[in-house]
Amino acid sequence: MSENKGKIEDLKRKLYDPNYDESTSYRRGALREQRYDVKDEWDKPKTEEMPNKNKKIKTSFFKKFFILSIIFFIGAVGYSAYKFFLDDSTVSGNKIDLEIIGSSFTKGGEDLPLEIEITNRNSASLESASLTIEYPKGANDDSEIIRLDKDEIGTIKSGETVIRNIRVKLYGSEKSIKNIKASLEYRPEGSNATFAKEKYYPVTISLAPVSLKVEAPNSIIANQTVSIKITTTLNTTQPSDHLVLQLKHPSNFIFETAEPLPMNDNYIWDLSSITQTTPITIELKGKLMGQTGDEQVFHAYAGTLDNNDTSKMGVVYSSILQKMVIENPFLDIKVLVNNQDQEEYAVKGGQEVSVDITWKNNLSSSINDAEIVAKITGNILDKNNIKETSGYYDSLNGQIIWNKSTLKELESIEPGGTGKVSFDFTPMSLTGLSGIKNPQAVISVSIKGNQPLYGSSFSNIDNFTEKKIKLKTDFQVASSLSYLTGDLPPRAEGNTNYMVTWTLSNSTNSVSQALVTASLPIYTDWVGFVAGTKENISYNKEKREITWKIGSVPPGTGVDSNREVSFIVNFKPSISQVGLSPLLIQNISLSGTDSYSGAQVGSTMNNLYISSISGASAGEGNGRVSN
Repeated sequence: MSENKGKIEDLKRKLYDPNYDESTSYRRGALREQRYDVKDEWDKPKTEEMPNKNKKIKTSFFKKFFILSIIFFIGAVGYSAYKFFLDDSTVSGNKIDLEIIGSSFTKGGEDLPLEIEITNRNSASLESASLTIEYPKGANDDSEIIRLDKDEIGTIKSGETVIRNIRVKLYGSEKSIKNIKASLEYRPEGSNATFAKEKYYPVTISLAPVSLKVEAPNSIIANQTVSIKITTTLNTTQPSDHLVLQLKHPSNFIFETAEPLPMNDNYIWDLSSITQTTPITIELKGKLMGQTGDEQVFHAYAGTLDNNDTSKMGVVYSSILQKMVIENPFLDIKVLVNNQDQEEYAVKGGQEVSVDITWKNNLSSSINDAEIVAKITGNILDKNNIKETSGYYDSLNGQIIWNKSTLKELESIEPGGTGKVSFDFTPMSLTGLSGIKNPQAVISVSIKGNQPLYGSSFSNIDNFTEKKIKLKTDFQVASSLSYLTGDLPPRAEGNTNYMVTWTLSNSTNSVSQALVTASLPIYTDWVGFVAGTKENISYNKEKREITWKIGSVPPGTGVDSNREVSFIVNFKPSISQVGLSPLLIQNISLSGTDSYSGAQVGSTMNNLYISSISGASAGEGNGRVSN
């Protein structure tokens, strides 16, 4: 270690010391010659004792069985390969030629003749051979297929060729591809196994039998009337005597009118009068509801109806779809009735209705000279009960007008600018009225303005919305009480029988599922309904509840016709009730569904006391309990 250190220190002085003296440097020791003894041949390693290869190793029974199994399996696979590839007596599907010969193009709805050629190149026969042909039923959905009757060919001998001629009708849009499928089922000679060979033949529709064209906007504004025109053109001979058009529309599409009108509620039109020179155009109008950005799809089909369900298409010859995107209007308007944003409202006659109209400029530029017009129509309006704010009510034309002369902020609406105007009206009361059919008020609100463009030019911006307010029918039940038998006035711990009569009244709309319920206090017992009563009235003793299942009630009941029921109760007062007028019937409730407005109608009536007695027995003191 010290020797190595001396060498390093000497090297440092040589590198960095300017006064380094070579004579003082560290001296290495002198080299000496060393001799090595190299042998002439390699040393032979010691021989290790090797195991005796001739020594027999015992093989277990399971190992021998496993080896034999592998040998048998390899032999079986080899034999099968030989039989399949080399033995001519084996039937192979590769040696069966199944060809479809005919035109690769056809007009939709016209007969397409095809030739099916089957050749057996196997050395053995094909037994129990049968041919099946399948192809799409219509133009719209290839999952519905037509299967021709199975052709039972029988035996196809070795080298034999069998030819079959068929005709098919394909439907689809122009340039669409339809696949015809031929399936051959057979059993190899001497075998019970059944095999199949398939062949697909693509055919291009060169011309659809019926063409559909839709004229409609790609984008619309919600709640705005949209027109959709569908033109049907016959390109070939008419494929059916019962050709129809069906339109499937979004669930939020509100139908208004159509020309011509559809045959039924499933939007199906008869096209039997169509010819190659006379197309048929159908135009329908309606409104689409939804949110901005919603994509709605209309789908039109031409074809024949399903024989089992005439609301569905059976065979579709052609179809087309039209997409519409709901967009924001340039000048948005919203109408709230009683602070609710709905298309239809149900209100009670004689009660005030508040209407708020809000607007918003969705443009990036101002809208000038805006004007709002609210037109109010209907058969339940009272012109004297319409009150507006910041506008002008034109009673002659039944409309309220707001513009820059009545409201300064309508002179110019800045980008993103909003505002609101309001009015109130009170529809007439329906109590005691009859003969008014479908009582309603319709509020139609329009807003328009000018969008300044370059120079002095401008474009008109407008929007329109409509709300329908339906009046609920005035549906009520009245209770009356009359004395029958027993103590009068009622005596403590005695018995008095009363007859209760319920009488219905209904003004303008039919009512369905009508029902009256009530309950008896603990000191009143149910006796029964009056003899001859045909109404469905019952009593639940455990709940002490009376139920009158009325059902349907026509308008004008109580004015043009009567509907009532009577029943008997027994009153047994206690000494603690002396001097009082206890109630006989409590929790009287009437309910039903207004068939026109769809709203629930009815009311909870006042309790019935013994003091409510009417008729000749309604003397002073007869309405209180005595000793």
